[in-house]
Amino acid sequence: GIPGIAKVRDIMLSYRIGAPAKVGAVAPSNVVVPAGNTGLDPNQTSFFQALNITTKIVKGTIEIQNDVTILKAGDKVGNSEAALLAKLNIRPFTYGLKLSSIYENGSVYGPAVLDIKDEDFAKFFAAGISNVTAVSLGANYPTIASAPHSFINGFKNVLSIALGTDFSFPLADAFKNAASAAAAAPVAASSSGAAAPKAAAAPAKAPEPEPEDDADMGFSLFD
Repeated sequence: GIPGIAKVRDIMLSYRIGAPAKVGAVAPSNVVVPAGNTGLDPNQTSFFQALNITTKIVKGTIEIQNDVTILKAGDKVGNSEAALLAKLNIRPFTYGLKLSSIYENGSVYGPAVLDIKDEDFAKFFAAGISNVTAVSLGANYPTIASAPHSFINGFKNVLSIALGTDFSFPLADAFKNAASAAAAAPVAASSSGAAAPKAAAAPAKAPEPEPEDDADMGFSLFD
């Protein structure tokens, strides 16, 4: 099956041999010369200058300041690149077997199939179901995929008729009761809000002054 073939593919790709960059060869991928000490003596700076690679002399050896991409995928290897990579003992290319196609039980397919995961199958299946549902609903042709949507749309139509007429059924009664309660709530709120100002508008009665007692004045008019 596919899992077994994928394991064989992984084992096959793990056995690859490094190869030097030969003049005239086409780079299958980017070739980067890493920063760091090269171990080369200062007399060989011309190789780096030819490729515009910034270097400095540290403890009598050449040190590359930054990572440098000397070849990009699709570029042809020149004399300067080949000579520098050889001096740095960098073998940028690899050789090995490459899986081009798979034959299984009379079927032939590409190696990309081996990278498909269970999640990808789930996405493909869900997309197919969505397409079938859309076509079924558009053509008004019932299928298992479109049946739930058809039931919901039919219920919406019957419910709309029940809400607009006296016709009803148990589920419609629940919607009607909820709609009536929602409509009555603002009326009750406005009624309670209107009664409050009247109660607040009644002015508070000012306290009447107490009558003065003649005895407190210390004398009487009839004395």
